[in-house]
Amino acid sequence: MTAPSADARSVAPPRVEGRADGAAGRGAAAVRWGGLVVVTAALLAAWQILPSGVQGDGSSVPKLDAVLKALGPSGEWGEYLRALRTTLGEAFFGLLIGFAAGVVLGVLLGESRILRQGFYPYAVALQALPPIALAPIFVIWFGLGMESKIGLVGAATLFPILVSTMAGVAETDRGRIEMATAFGASRSQIRRKIVFPGLVVPIFSGLEISVVLSFLAAIAGELISANAGVGVILQVYQRDFRLAEEFAVLVILVAVGLALALLVRLARHFVLERMPNE
Repeated sequence: MTAPSADARSVAPPRVEGRADGAAGRGAAAVRWGGLVVVTAALLAAWQILPSGVQGDGSSVPKLDAVLKALGPSGEWGEYLRALRTTLGEAFFGLLIGFAAGVVLGVLLGESRILRQGFYPYAVALQALPPIALAPIFVIWFGLGMESKIGLVGAATLFPILVSTMAGVAETDRGRIEMATAFGASRSQIRRKIVFPGLVVPIFSGLEISVVLSFLAAIAGELISANAGVGVILQVYQRDFRLAEEFAVLVILVAVGLALALLVRLARHFVLERMPNE
């Protein structure tokens, strides 16, 4: 009997290992998704059962079927969508302002070690301010119209992007910058070829926080002063004790927040896939 060749011995094990890794990955995914389904089903069942135990008439917490009815074809979808369109518009324009200002200031401050170390603690502290606390100030500055909500969103979304951009600039390889400078590269060339490519991940990390925060800040501004938007209909439903519709709006807000976060992750994946490898 002849011994197996070296090629046969070297090729066979990786195929078995690959199959094992694939099976393990599929098993882990099945456990993860299975756990998610079980927990979701348990939460929905508890939502349907517990409100009747909290208060017999169901006025404290609406049952799941009442919320689903409010989300169904007979729900106030015209009102939901009009309010959502207003709030998303405020969030979008405010986010544009916050994003542009955060990236520009983050690059400029991040390139100076003194400015970065001096401003960074304040940027982190200001990032922790809740939008609802700033909303009255922006009403005084910009009035009762949409401008105050856009300004509030811009201020709220500025700091996560600013902080992440400054951190990304600080982590840029200084050796590459010094080498490029020695070869006569200009500051704009260094930014374009070295600094900016390394900022993609930090900027998107800040953007993932800011895009959800923009929606919350717009609603916070509407709760203080507005005549349209999600914050307005939430107040109307609360005043009229229409809790099923109020909870339906909250469910819509959760869905929109998840969709926005997913959109940012897909955009980051799209950009990273098309960046040239070094």
